[in-house]
Amino acid sequence: MGFSGHLVFARSRRPLLQAPVFESIDQELKDTVHAWRPRPGGWQTLQFDHGLWEDDYLSALVEWTGTPACVADVSDSDLALVTGLGTNGQRWQAWLDLDNAAALLVEEPEDLDDVSLWVAHRSSTKP
Repeated sequence: MGFSGHLVFARSRRPLLQAPVFESIDQELKDTVHAWRPRPGGWQTLQFDHGLWEDDYLSALVEWTGTPACVADVSDSDLALVTGLGTNGQRWQAWLDLDNAAALLVEEPEDLDDVSLWVAHRSSTKP
């Protein structure tokens, strides 16, 4: 079984865990957060176990750092939904490993004999 949790990416001169948004996290849980080695340009990564990251944290982190940030919601190291937020409030999302994500998000019809026919039909009906 792979990693499931959240990876937070942001730039800051100070350690990201010092951001006021993380003050509400219990110290015992905060001790489980893994800070990766900083990258050039001040980019930092925090690795959170599931259940520690809240959606509101992203806007608070962008406000504190004054730079764009993003968070990847990773499932079993197989796929991730990445949500980014710019300093202008513009939000975006992207799936990593879209094929695995689609397989989890879309149910195949139960009475299906040939999956390829269903996939071909779905592809031809997209706008």
